[in-house]
Amino acid sequence: MDEKDHADGVRLTARERAALAEIEKGLLQDHEPDHEPAPRRRSGGRRLPIAVVLMLICSVVLAVVGITTSQAALLWCFAVVWPLTVLQLVRLLGRWIRATGPFTPWF
Repeated sequence: MDEKDHADGVRLTARERAALAEIEKGLLQDHEPDHEPAPRRRSGGRRLPIAVVLMLICSVVLAVVGITTSQAALLWCFAVVWPLTVLQLVRLLGRWIRATGPFTPWF
């Protein structure tokens, strides 16, 4: 008899111990990864600030040229690019806030 059998006060037959060992072996294999997980990359990385700057420049150029020439196509392009630019600015601001530390409310 094994010490494991006496620890709980339960005695197992040889067949039950073999079945239990098989189950434990299967469970251990489930928890062992087959391959190393790939390291997580930060989405955007250094590209997000560059993309935001380029989108801001593009938005300003589209707005100025669209207003001065009064071409509807340029104004519609601005109408599409501007909300995307603001969304990316919010993402960049959120990343910056998370990187600077815990948020403490002012009130």
